[in-house]
Amino acid sequence: MPASGKVHVHESGAGDRTVLLLHGFSDHGGTWCKVAPGIAEHHRVLTVDLPGFGRSAQHWRTPVLDHYVDVVADLVADLSQPVSLVGNSLGAVTALVFASVHPSRVDRVVLADMPGLAGIPRLWTRGARVPVELSRALLRPLPAPVVQRAVGALYARAAVHRRGTFDPAVRTAFAANYATRGQVDTLLSVGRHAIGELGRLPIPEMVHALDMPALLLWGARDRLTPARAARRVNVGDRRRVVILPDAGHCPQLDAPREFLDAVLPFLA
Repeated sequence: MPASGKVHVHESGAGDRTVLLLHGFSDHGGTWCKVAPGIAEHHRVLTVDLPGFGRSAQHWRTPVLDHYVDVVADLVADLSQPVSLVGNSLGAVTALVFASVHPSRVDRVVLADMPGLAGIPRLWTRGARVPVELSRALLRPLPAPVVQRAVGALYARAAVHRRGTFDPAVRTAFAANYATRGQVDTLLSVGRHAIGELGRLPIPEMVHALDMPALLLWGARDRLTPARAARRVNVGDRRRVVILPDAGHCPQLDAPREFLDAVLPFLA
């Protein structure tokens, strides 16, 4: 399903409600493989490879978040009812920005392990300051398969808490997205722009200004965006927080059953 510059979208399920799944940085739509079927049992599901990643890797522009908002707008343009957005990490920020800019087009939002409530992680900002040319120079001597394995292993350690949940199929699918120098360059460039843009957003104010139901969800073992950021959320009838005790930055991979137990009733 093409959208806005050959963005790759996988459609599954059926129903009156459309749920759009938005992955995080250096990830792709495959991150939802353990929960998308469960959501699709009840709703129509659109799983997106955001521009710069997965099968949409070569189609991105700046500002990155503006581009992502335009992509979501294209995908939901023909819907007769507002969409439900489920985002993880950078995908959660995308969902938040779209819901803030187009509130009438969003029914509800799930923001999983979203950065920005307690500032931008120091590791992210440091990484964004490394010139792309220096990163390229460091990686250039390494054979492409070594880079793939290294990126896959790094992502596994950063994204999940339970080692057994990041199975070989998920890791292989992720690493395949960085098989060429061009794809690695894209990863570095998109990351620098996205982190800079994220640092300029008033994330806490945007969360508390949402006028649709919002579920903010964290893995208690998240190393990248620690769950203590949840303390900054003013909960209420339209804003809930759920902490999954044995999950990391990608709770949809670490604890898919618990993730669905929190998300499905909220969507319903």
